[in-house]
Amino acid sequence: MKQSAYDSIQEKRLQPWKGEEEVRFAWNKALEDATGLHLFAERDRNDASYNHVIIEYKAPGYFNGSKDSAAFKNATRERLLPYILKKSAQTKIPESDFIGIAIDGEHICFAQVIDGDITTQHLMPFSPASVEMVVDALRSDTRKGLTTENLLADFGHGSANARAFMQQLSDGLAQQLALDGNNKLKMLFAEWRTLYGQVADLSILQAEAIAKELKFGWSGSPVDSISARLFVLHTYNSMLIKLLAAEIVSAHGLTSTAQPAQSMAALKNDAQMLEFLRSSIERSAIFKEAGINGFVEEAIFSWYLDVAELGTAPELLPTLRRLLSVLSLYRLDQLSQTRDVLRDLYQGLVPSKLRQSLGEFYTPDWLVDFTLNKISTPVLLHQRVLDPTCGSGAFLLAVIRQKRQLAKSMDLSAKDTLDLLCDSVWGFDLNPLAVQTARVNFLIEIADLLAQCPGHEFEVPVLMADAIYSPSASPDTSKSVVQYRIGSQYAKLDIHLPAALALDRARLDVMFNRMSKDVEMGLDFDESMNKARKANYFSEQLLKEWDAPLRYTYNQILNLHHQNWNGIWFRIVRNFFWSATAGKFDVVIGNPPWVRWSKLPDLYRERVKPTCEHYGIFSKTRRHGGNELDISAMITYTVADKWLKTDGCLAFVITGTLFKNPSSAGFRTFKLEPSREDSLYLQPISVDDMKGLKPFEDASNHTTIAIFRKSAREAVYPVPYQVWMPRKGEKRAIKSSLTLENVKKTLRCEVKEAFPVNEEGSPWAILEPGRFETINFLSRQCLWTKGRKGITTDLNGVYFVPILKTNEQYVQIRSRPEAGKKDIGPVKQAWVEPADLYPLIKGAGDFEECYLNIDAPDISDEERLYTFVPNSGISNADYADAEERLEKYELRKTAAWFESFEPVLQARSTYRRQMKGAPFHAVYNVGDYTFKPWKVIWPEMSSSFYAAVAGSANVPLIGVRPYVPDHKVYFSAFDDKETAYYLCGLLNSKTVQEWIDAHNVSIQVADVFKHLDLPEFNKKDIHHIQLAQKVIAAHEEHDRDARRVIVDEIKILAEKILTEWSVRITN
Repeated sequence: MKQSAYDSIQEKRLQPWKGEEEVRFAWNKALEDATGLHLFAERDRNDASYNHVIIEYKAPGYFNGSKDSAAFKNATRERLLPYILKKSAQTKIPESDFIGIAIDGEHICFAQVIDGDITTQHLMPFSPASVEMVVDALRSDTRKGLTTENLLADFGHGSANARAFMQQLSDGLAQQLALDGNNKLKMLFAEWRTLYGQVADLSILQAEAIAKELKFGWSGSPVDSISARLFVLHTYNSMLIKLLAAEIVSAHGLTSTAQPAQSMAALKNDAQMLEFLRSSIERSAIFKEAGINGFVEEAIFSWYLDVAELGTAPELLPTLRRLLSVLSLYRLDQLSQTRDVLRDLYQGLVPSKLRQSLGEFYTPDWLVDFTLNKISTPVLLHQRVLDPTCGSGAFLLAVIRQKRQLAKSMDLSAKDTLDLLCDSVWGFDLNPLAVQTARVNFLIEIADLLAQCPGHEFEVPVLMADAIYSPSASPDTSKSVVQYRIGSQYAKLDIHLPAALALDRARLDVMFNRMSKDVEMGLDFDESMNKARKANYFSEQLLKEWDAPLRYTYNQILNLHHQNWNGIWFRIVRNFFWSATAGKFDVVIGNPPWVRWSKLPDLYRERVKPTCEHYGIFSKTRRHGGNELDISAMITYTVADKWLKTDGCLAFVITGTLFKNPSSAGFRTFKLEPSREDSLYLQPISVDDMKGLKPFEDASNHTTIAIFRKSAREAVYPVPYQVWMPRKGEKRAIKSSLTLENVKKTLRCEVKEAFPVNEEGSPWAILEPGRFETINFLSRQCLWTKGRKGITTDLNGVYFVPILKTNEQYVQIRSRPEAGKKDIGPVKQAWVEPADLYPLIKGAGDFEECYLNIDAPDISDEERLYTFVPNSGISNADYADAEERLEKYELRKTAAWFESFEPVLQARSTYRRQMKGAPFHAVYNVGDYTFKPWKVIWPEMSSSFYAAVAGSANVPLIGVRPYVPDHKVYFSAFDDKETAYYLCGLLNSKTVQEWIDAHNVSIQVADVFKHLDLPEFNKKDIHHIQLAQKVIAAHEEHDRDARRVIVDEIKILAEKILTEWSVRITN
């Protein structure tokens, strides 16, 4: 329709038209046909209008192609200006919201009234692009405010223009990836996946959920479907953020380039538009003109220009013009209204499922303020502050605002305030899109200061850097060369730099600028160094000393340049090395990503593992360490060591599981360099626990705000520990739009204390003040029993089955496809031998305090489940026996059952990782304890701790057999009945429950006896005998109310036993 409007007007132009009336008639008819609107024509100072769009027509060529002509000034100042002011007064709509347009048939000019005066934009020649902008203006009806809602409607990944643009990019990328050999786009994609694309190990369900949120298709290899589309999405988002930044810089008078989006959209020549994008946006010219150096540093996401130049996506440039046209109608002159918008836009541009899978939870303002208030003091103004995983910059903005208030109270000048902010507020992030967004947000916060300091140059201190794996990672400061590996299988860059150069930002910039230009020219290393000598910046002696590492690095990047990489690597490496020169900070604050070690890309894990081992934060417990450790723990240690001053403060929003779960034992030593006797410590100062709340709208997790101080002293206990919960009648979920003041009105706080339950690194117990001293007699490891994990099958629908019917030899069973996420096919029924079947304890719902729900008299046969236990242990001999048994004729039907599921059984994760040499039907976590007749059981996952005793139950055709728990149930196994019931009674005492709940993660209650000692059963102690008898009675009582009375008696007697025992062991 927009093209038809141009064609219709162009036909009239070529006749040619003769006067103003013909111009007006042709334009109005074409615009009405294109938009379906009815333009209101009148003679009172204007020619056509539609609500807030006012158009003034003049005769062909009336403006003489110049905004300085008297005719142009007449059309804008004498006609558009008074009419807009009059309409504004009549409608009470702000004058700046109106769109003025002056048209003389040959040129078009947009105008805006601000503070009673008219501001004109570019005088654009008549073209399809300029006509399209007029059509868009009529459809928009008013200048759009820079709000998150408007931006997402026009540019969000679900909008029509965004979908069309990304589809073209997707098609162009797919074509390049399908080509034989290497090419620039193929290699850039590989580097993005390696450096920033942490989408390795997404589960099938996660990948499917993300795919549903992506609104464009992929025509390339299915294996690249998710990662390639995310590459496209990030490229589009990055381009949009940079275009918005250019508009903001222009709107606030910081550069001579006016209305860049409109300038580009109106260019007739595609090549000119691409060159404008490359030089002014991607190579940062528009920002350098504003005195902002290094504003656009990353080079990974500029590949959309390459696709456009290749011509393989023919609709890419027309779609880009439409995006620019829509953007040109936004009003970006009101600084106060642009704050926070880009941060919220960044959140809206990334699909929620992707954010969650990467552990990115955007911190609401109230939580940012809560965290900052924990460490903020009047000296904050002069403190250096770092957010090492800054995302779009929420914490940086909060710090800047507090510092600006303090600066104002001290009457600091604009220049002094600007210099102070740029030196003392820093951010790092590994995601280039986040870095670009944070830089723009930083710029918005200081734009008014920049306007007061004309000619001032600075660099926004937000870096593309890795908080874990940074060039300063090596603890050996005596080395004269800094080594840093970066890149994928294509680049394989092994950067070697002289330490004296790498850690000197000014000299490194000079050298990298020199080498980057020389690489672009294709010069060899010796030619480059000859030019460096002539420049006289570096001495002959230094260049001689630095020759080997610089030559090694230069030749690698030169080789990449020969492969058409266009010198992106000096820009990437420069950013990573900038973090090494950032210096030390008084305060480190932020919300690091919450991602388990096992979910990181393989290549990244390989690179950072030595760093993590240096800090000793992997658990020493087998299979607990790397697999489950959260990377927020690693980031806490690395940033504290490398960037936090001694006696400096660290405030992080981190997962509360770090203070309790087994995999975080290394973290809880709080010793920064465990191999050094003089190591510094990260002293915990306080923790605010928000597990009872839902601070993040799109995620449920265990949120804590932890404050640490870097110190020469070890941790001091107890640590003040505040537990926050909603007041009565209030909801757990907190709206992100609420202020901290309003949030606090809905909350209550319980003051508690935290202690390690035992040795260094042991879990914290969270208790009422003074309570630890009274019950820490429980804290030793129990020597007379231990906790065991139930069997692991990984395919419950195959192993956990009901018995439907029986005959003289066999039982009929049914598979349960509904029992798990993995597809095991449709329901199957089969007759099998019962030899390997045992009664099952499936989960927490099968039992409660001192009672087995599945032993209740009203449980139907269909509700009772049995489990196959085909092997008696997990040794090689056990596996061999199980394999031999399955081959026997007597178990042929059981063998047929497992063989019908063989492919999915062999694909089980535990089978592949932990059961080397096992037959495909074997299960894990099996031993003689599995077959003991009495088991004290407790759930791994429950809101509070409780225990019961599982004895035996009947298996049809077999008789009585012991219950076998699933892996979600833990147990202690006994041959003796009374010991089991006695222990169950002690575990259900209020003191023991309090102790266990105090130091265990509610979803990871495992071997409770590692940090729980209890008096051993004594047959000669009458109280022990009485307790066992009462627990037996409770298990046999099926009436809930009557059983409650018995359980209360059990708790009283158990407390008496514990109290007497505590006195004995204390004395």
